Amino acid sequence: NIDITNFSSSWNDGLAFCALLHTYLPAHIPYQELNSQDKRRNFTLAFQAAESVGIKSTLDINEMVRTERPDWQNVMLYVTAIYKYFET
Repeated sequence: NIDITNFSSSWNDGLAFCALLHTYLPAHIPYQELNSQDKRRNFTLAFQAAESVGIKSTLDINEMVRTERPDWQNVMLYVTAIYKYFET
């Protein structure tokens, strides 16, 4: 139920990261309990889930929480790291 149209504002509340990681690590992300208003929790859950399998976060939670349009290149790099880990 996430509408991803770009690598910036579509990722600004952490839900897209949670949805992506829930696909691979459902036990780590209680997706049905998440709220788009609780950005910090969403990013924390997503980044911790990724780190639990060795994917280091290249994004800063504080910066992600503050901005409505995160740097698309940084978001794309992190999504690419997740993709490479699980799909290659």
